[in-house]
Amino acid sequence: MRILALNLRSGGNRTTIGSLIRRCLGHRPDVLALSEFRSSATGAVVRDGLAAAGYAHQAGSVAHAGNGVLLAATSKFASLLNPFGMSDDEYPNAIVEGRFKGLTVYAVYLPGQDRKRPHLRCLIAAAQRANERNAAAIAIGDFNSGRNETDIEINLGRTRLRDEFSTADLYEELERYWTEAWLCRHPRATEFSWYPFRTGRSVAQSNGWRLDKAFLSPALLPHLRRADYDHGFRSEGLTDHSALIVELDVEPVVP
Repeated sequence: MRILALNLRSGGNRTTIGSLIRRCLGHRPDVLALSEFRSSATGAVVRDGLAAAGYAHQAGSVAHAGNGVLLAATSKFASLLNPFGMSDDEYPNAIVEGRFKGLTVYAVYLPGQDRKRPHLRCLIAAAQRANERNAAAIAIGDFNSGRNETDIEINLGRTRLRDEFSTADLYEELERYWTEAWLCRHPRATEFSWYPFRTGRSVAQSNGWRLDKAFLSPALLPHLRRADYDHGFRSEGLTDHSALIVELDVEPVVP
């Protein structure tokens, strides 16, 4: 199974969304987790374009005008919107759960700053439950959080942090239960998946953040084969995020 996660940036740009979809499809994913998806005219183009390309099985925040998540796949899956029962003022569209046979996929778009703390706590609890059952699970998407020392470019090589994630403590706790896929495959590498969006000029350096992640349960970790970023989405101006592609040696099958 190949899973591609990408932040569309405010629902996507109508003039470039076709190119963005084509670049996604070029990776031949079995599952797509698209964050900052919006129920809008551009969102309809995304859904229709994916359906026409074989991703007819979809679940997401399609009745919500703000940022949410769209999970799309080439095979059937059972879905659960707002799996942790968040209230209307707690960003209930931030996570979609997809249930394949033998694998649970959490597609995530966590809101900024401390607004994501309830979601991280729920993911930690879900990780604990999955570990107790020895269940295969993955949480993938834009976490808007990470390690202060290595996931914020301006902090690299400094003894005193210049910027911080307000939820680094909960992120660290999640790492106690599940393993971050890219870091597992590239323990000595440095890459960043988001830079401030600029039009018509080059992006200033030293402003990168690694926000897009995938976490695997211990039962799924032995099946991890690949975790890489495609920075072309950013360099081509299609969005301000890089895509994360995770490949697992499990088959996407109907539940």
